[in-house]
Amino acid sequence: MSVDLKEKVASYFEGTRSGSAAKWMSAFASNAIVDDPVGTPNKTTQAEIKAMGEGFLGAFESIGLHEEFVHVVGNEAVARWTGRGRTHDGQDVQFDGINYFEFNDAGEIVLLRGFFTPPG
Repeated sequence: MSVDLKEKVASYFEGTRSGSAAKWMSAFASNAIVDDPVGTPNKTTQAEIKAMGEGFLGAFESIGLHEEFVHVVGNEAVARWTGRGRTHDGQDVQFDGINYFEFNDAGEIVLLRGFFTPPG
């Protein structure tokens, strides 16, 4: 694959810190499946993925996931991350997890699986 997937993973995480669901969504292919967090219903349409991003960003005054370790093999990647943010009532939160990514040849995410427990 000629696309630098470490850069694509970094761009995904930048999207989580941007405050923009549209920027976050730009990492996904139009046919993406999002299983995040694992154990919740998969999001399989652009509308469901957008609603997920808007819901995540809207639940906090500020939020972002910060990648700490990324490993790429072929068109797949894993990343360990820490989420840090502040709730609307001023509480600082921190949580961590692992994401599994599959990419298409254009470097777009076609499958995201998030292993974590949401804060709260």
